[in-house]
Amino acid sequence: MHTVPLGPRRTRVSLFLGLVLAIIMIVVGLVAIGVDGPLWFALIMLFAGAIIAGIAIVRLVLLRRA
Repeated sequence: MHTVPLGPRRTRVSLFLGLVLAIIMIVVGLVAIGVDGPLWFALIMLFAGAIIAGIAIVRLVLLRRA
């Protein structure tokens, strides 16, 4: 199969969606801690959300410079 490279606009939209989902993951982790949910679930959501948000922010900054 041939792959079509994403243009800068589609890449930017994709990164913004990833950032929004990462923020949702962080909020879910905080809510899980707030309602005495399973701690392992809250930690996974917080760490994964923070990592994904960090990657998305770095890539957005690098895309803006290019």
